[in-house]
Amino acid sequence: MFLSSKMRRTRDAFTLFEVMLAVAIAVMLLVIAIPSMSGLFAEDSLRASFDDFDAITREAKKRAMAEKRTILLVWTKDGILLTPEVLQAEDEASLTPQLLFSDEVSVALERPAALVKDPPLEWPFWPSGACEPVRVSYSGAPGKWTAEYEPLTARGTLTASYPR
Repeated sequence: MFLSSKMRRTRDAFTLFEVMLAVAIAVMLLVIAIPSMSGLFAEDSLRASFDDFDAITREAKKRAMAEKRTILLVWTKDGILLTPEVLQAEDEASLTPQLLFSDEVSVALERPAALVKDPPLEWPFWPSGACEPVRVSYSGAPGKWTAEYEPLTARGTLTASYPR
């Protein structure tokens, strides 16, 4: 059978079924992609909280070496305080928390090498730049992380991270 050119039709548009199928596929891809994107943002926030804490530890080490005296990170109910072990007159004015805690944030300190059963919530940085080995645990809105700090270098390593 031979079809004449008048009977042959050309299509210049998509059918309703093809448009609906394309929209359905696009919606499915968005449903899959949105949770993974929010996970990326949570990981960034969690990493930023570790970086903020790590910056305080680097500052404590730097000050201990520069001032040639022991510097403590002290946990208070409001936050973490960076303070010399032995206060001098000029130190009194600069005692403000370096890292403030909000109601939903918790930063815990474990001192496995401490010689007493319930050591104070202080972490010393000695004039040599060395520190006591500790484990720090964070829990907040973006999730939880745990970091371990080496005694000689005071370098922190993120050992666990759980974004929400």
